[in-house]
Amino acid sequence: MNIMDVLIPFARTGRIATARVGAQLNDVTEELGPPWAHGSSTGADGLPYLYAYGSLEIATCQAHCQVIESIVVQTDWATMEWPSQKPGRLERFPGYPAYGEVLRTLDEAGCPWESYEPLTLDGQCAIRVPASDVIFVFTTEDEDREEPMLCSVSVANRHPHTCGE
Repeated sequence: MNIMDVLIPFARTGRIATARVGAQLNDVTEELGPPWAHGSSTGADGLPYLYAYGSLEIATCQAHCQVIESIVVQTDWATMEWPSQKPGRLERFPGYPAYGEVLRTLDEAGCPWESYEPLTLDGQCAIRVPASDVIFVFTTEDEDREEPMLCSVSVANRHPHTCGE
């Protein structure tokens, strides 16, 4: 398994296993088990709102409902850790895929993409998959590399919900 085996289905669907924007966090924990880590900030309910399974980060509503509002795959780790399909195990694979590799793999998979100007700034560039709204962000600041390197892939709720409190 390599990171592109994870990112292509994510790019096509905007989901990773049961993790999708609008789903409940408990749907994910039923499939993947308890998160391996969580953020130190808490929401109005006193619970953390950032949960992680290695390189997979899930952010939930900061009020009471724990609806998933964003999913981020951090690809800027030298070695990425990923929940295995076998309970209690994890997968490890190299991070930092190169711009050319990502675009080539998306093209080969028949996954159309476009430049994403709102996140193309000094030191980074971005592309978006229109079908899923998944955004790939690349760093352009590493002078030791010939091409940009993927640092994160994400999808988020552009229209936050109101959960009542």
